[in-house]
Amino acid sequence: MRRRSLWSVLALLTALAAIGISAAERAPDKAVGSTSLKPPAMLDTRAMNAMLRADSDKDGTLTQQELEQYDLTLARRFGEADSDNDGKLTFYEFEKLLPEANSDRATAALRP
Repeated sequence: MRRRSLWSVLALLTALAAIGISAAERAPDKAVGSTSLKPPAMLDTRAMNAMLRADSDKDGTLTQQELEQYDLTLARRFGEADSDNDGKLTFYEFEKLLPEANSDRATAALRP
């Protein structure tokens, strides 16, 4: 295992040298192969918890029937959030249905 990682590092350094990028030229906070310096967006934990509660079959997506059992108000807007029209909401699609986090309505929508 140690020998394998040593070869991986050596191969990476060789590849960087071949394209003319030294370690000093790279941005210190940018990983090799990364295309962005920005950290990933923070997940809304309240929205994630709401989705986990609503996802009755635990497949990581919400169908309209699952959403109807969880919250009828959100289920009525299912079609506007299902951007790829596959009949399922991913977390990011589900997040679009939720009102702004600071409003009283958002707190009510996220309750079990």
